[in-house]
Amino acid sequence: MGRTIKHAWLLATVAGLVALFLAVPVFAAEFGSGDVYRLAAGQVVEDDLTVFAQEIYIDGKVEGDLVAMGAYVEVNGVVSGDLLAAGAEVRINGVVEDDVRAGGAGVIVTGTIGDHLFAAAGGGQGMTSAMRVAGRTVVQGVRIERGATVGGSAYLVGGEVLMDGKVAEELRIGAGMVNLNGNVGKDATIEADTLNIGGAAQIAGQLSYTAPEQVTVPPGVASDVRFAQREATRPATRPFVDVNRIVRILLTLAGFALLGWLMLRYTPAALRRPAEALAARPGQAALYGIAAVAVLFAIPLLSGLVFLAILLFWGWFPAIMFALLLTAALVLAWTLSPLITGLWAGRALLAATGRSEGDFVALCIGVLLIVLASLLPWLGWLVGLVSLVFALGAIIAMRRGVYDAPLPTTRPAATPA
Repeated sequence: MGRTIKHAWLLATVAGLVALFLAVPVFAAEFGSGDVYRLAAGQVVEDDLTVFAQEIYIDGKVEGDLVAMGAYVEVNGVVSGDLLAAGAEVRINGVVEDDVRAGGAGVIVTGTIGDHLFAAAGGGQGMTSAMRVAGRTVVQGVRIERGATVGGSAYLVGGEVLMDGKVAEELRIGAGMVNLNGNVGKDATIEADTLNIGGAAQIAGQLSYTAPEQVTVPPGVASDVRFAQREATRPATRPFVDVNRIVRILLTLAGFALLGWLMLRYTPAALRRPAEALAARPGQAALYGIAAVAVLFAIPLLSGLVFLAILLFWGWFPAIMFALLLTAALVLAWTLSPLITGLWAGRALLAATGRSEGDFVALCIGVLLIVLASLLPWLGWLVGLVSLVFALGAIIAMRRGVYDAPLPTTRPAATPA
């Protein structure tokens, strides 16, 4: 598979995840974190729940929406609202009464989903080695196991897709390898490199599939079958979907979301003041930012001279401390820039679409868009640089008093209680 196709699938997968996330602006009334988070059987969260942890187990009931991001996510209980889950492996053994949006190396459904399912995962013929996360071997690909039910439509993307369960409405799949043995209540549309249709499959509507060559469809599977041929891709030496890169992107998004939530909760002015300054004077902030970045490019030379001066006059220890502090400051500026720029961009996007949400949702939207744009070939570095320019300019503009109004008091609550 060529680099263009790989980039297309990677961007499509991540874009899908971003779009799915943006479709669910969740305010969590409860927030969980840590190495292992477990909602025990019998326990009930009477509101929305957001969890960031290495391992997440939901054995109880969430009476609202659930957002779960970690290395391993397992839902054995009941979620009365939507589920948004991201991790190396996401496993749904229980009941989700509304929509499910899940992404990772593996997404496995053995339980019941009340409405639509949107899933993106890895796997495929190019995956030659097992993936281990949190002490367990990850089952890769999207798998709708026998006995699992989806009450609405299912939209599945990945390196490998297994559909042995039941989908009440439409089924749409785009994958490297597809095995279909389940029941579909309406039409099924499949695009795959390799397609296997078992005799147990039942499609009430039309079966449309696109593949390098026509496959044998057992009698009685569908009354109407349509085939479209496309050029076969070269055998991939790497996974159909670059799973490791997707996992890194998901972890980056989770990290930004957690850091943004903490800052909005404990030091809100550190993000809100620069974002307000940027909204008030974007052009002037950009000029300040360009000047600041120009100074940053000169820092290696200047810092080298300062380091030598400190070394000569005060010795090794002060010189090393200076180098560490300077490095930490640069890393901090680069890390925080998507948060400031993202909050500004998210607010602007929400205002343009006529939606009124809090700052946490606006920040997540903006950061997600920045991270997605940074994946573009040849232009990704420019996105990061522009974000840094605007963020530094906003901070300087704020310090110079370009925008000195008080914080808004009518904005909806931005962070969980």
